[in-house]
Amino acid sequence: MRKIFVFATSIMLCLGVLGFTGNFNSTSLTSTVSAAQNAELDFTIVNKTGYDIKALYIGATGTGDWTKDDEVLHGKTFKNGAALKIEFHPKAKAAKWDIMVAWADGSGNEEWEGLNLTQIEKLTLVYDENKDVTSAVIE
Repeated sequence: MRKIFVFATSIMLCLGVLGFTGNFNSTSLTSTVSAAQNAELDFTIVNKTGYDIKALYIGATGTGDWTKDDEVLHGKTFKNGAALKIEFHPKAKAAKWDIMVAWADGSGNEEWEGLNLTQIEKLTLVYDENKDVTSAVIE
């Protein structure tokens, strides 16, 4: 079972995720929006963990428990090696956001807290098998 690696502070997705577009391709997407222009909090997340993800939650930091409204995959699997463009316009305003993933193999969840999505264009999830740690790398 993978250990939880907390990056910054835990990431909870906003309860008001209004829009989402997913590109479930096996190659990484390149974002052309600079951090200063990223007012809508859009970013690309890449799964390089070696494992498929069955649920991906994004919510405002400090909002409490994860809800169904925070989940952005809507029943799709986020395959290892895939990149996903997250586009959303939350009702809630927050300086920091949390992200949680649930693994398709049922081995638990990983969370990253306190991410400043206005400064993140690409977030890559990686798993170090030797250390049994999953990390979120900001690129």
